[in-house]
Amino acid sequence: MPKAKAPRLTVKRFGPIAQADVAFGDLTVIIGPQATGKSLFLQTLKLLVDRDQIHDMFAHHNMSFGGREEAFLDAYFGRGIASGWSRHSSMSFNGKATTLGELARPSKSKTRYERLFYIPAQRVMSLPGGVSQNFGTFNFGDPYALRAFSDAVHNLIQNEFAAKGELFPAPNRLNAVLRQPISDQLFGHSSLVIDESEFTKRLALQVPGQKKALSFLSWSAGQREFTPMLMGLYWLCTVTQKRKSGSNAKETIDWVVIEEPEMGLHPKGIQAVLLLVLELMRRGYRVVVSTHSPVVLEMVWALQEFKKLSADEGNVRKLFELAAVPYAKELAGAALAKDYRVYFFDRSGESHDISQLDPTAEHIDEAEWGGLVGFASKVNAGIAQAVNEADVKKRRSKKHVAARTEGR
Repeated sequence: MPKAKAPRLTVKRFGPIAQADVAFGDLTVIIGPQATGKSLFLQTLKLLVDRDQIHDMFAHHNMSFGGREEAFLDAYFGRGIASGWSRHSSMSFNGKATTLGELARPSKSKTRYERLFYIPAQRVMSLPGGVSQNFGTFNFGDPYALRAFSDAVHNLIQNEFAAKGELFPAPNRLNAVLRQPISDQLFGHSSLVIDESEFTKRLALQVPGQKKALSFLSWSAGQREFTPMLMGLYWLCTVTQKRKSGSNAKETIDWVVIEEPEMGLHPKGIQAVLLLVLELMRRGYRVVVSTHSPVVLEMVWALQEFKKLSADEGNVRKLFELAAVPYAKELAGAALAKDYRVYFFDRSGESHDISQLDPTAEHIDEAEWGGLVGFASKVNAGIAQAVNEADVKKRRSKKHVAARTEGR
């Protein structure tokens, strides 16, 4: 049976994007400097995949745009973003051309369930003071991706997990292979709990041996950034395979977008998050990650090299320091069966496929992994040059001393 064709999105002349053309793998990593259109591109993907569900969500919260395209697009992307679309702009998804104007209106399709779950970069705003926020809490012009994500986290904390005080480490939510690195690297063996002491459900950290739980603003920046993402991943992974989002078992979340999963985290913490990304792929989700972290690309490069070398799951487990237990073997083995893609969005507004991550590539964007390892390369080259220059000075100095000695 031939392999299904990779989904493909092309966007031209929209905001900072001159031309972006991405064919998505099982894991697609998008990198590039700030303000090159990465988030805009991913929000456009969400709108294309979930067009009617998004319109239904706005209607459910009594937001009617009366057919006004600009009003809908400001509500979806954020105030002012839609002005980046002009008569010169275009897009196509899986070969089908469309416009933002068309997407600003619901279609006649009967597909009304959510297929793409989006974890935005601004996720910490979903838990101000540790209190979850529903969709209606936000203002007009706040990006839809943030509002919808916050609403999902709110429902999870207030309803699905309402009667359970401890949210992490809870044995029935994530396998121990995934839980242990999170406990070790991100929460320092503290427990994530729901604190109702002030008559409001707030997230707090219960430190071993400490009577009172730590309030949200007392946490580290990395813990505050990671926790809402963990809630989103809980929502996706507290089921046997994929999360049901429609009226029947076949109507599920198929895509997961995670913006900047590394925010505020130590490299060991990023590794713990990457295990969760591998778990999403093992379950069959198609994952898209935007990042500024070389650690993410190091994982992709290693997995691709393992595949070329016909390595086995043991090599993957060693990379992540996982014991040889059945679940870890399955997770590592699944990672070797997946397709990985990497795209670089540059300052000119163009996208480049650098999936091979070849450090010897002629194109500097690929050789330096979109600039994520460029400074390290310059540091190494600079130190090597300084060492050579120091050696030359020492040799010259020795020759000078020897010459003076002979002259006497």
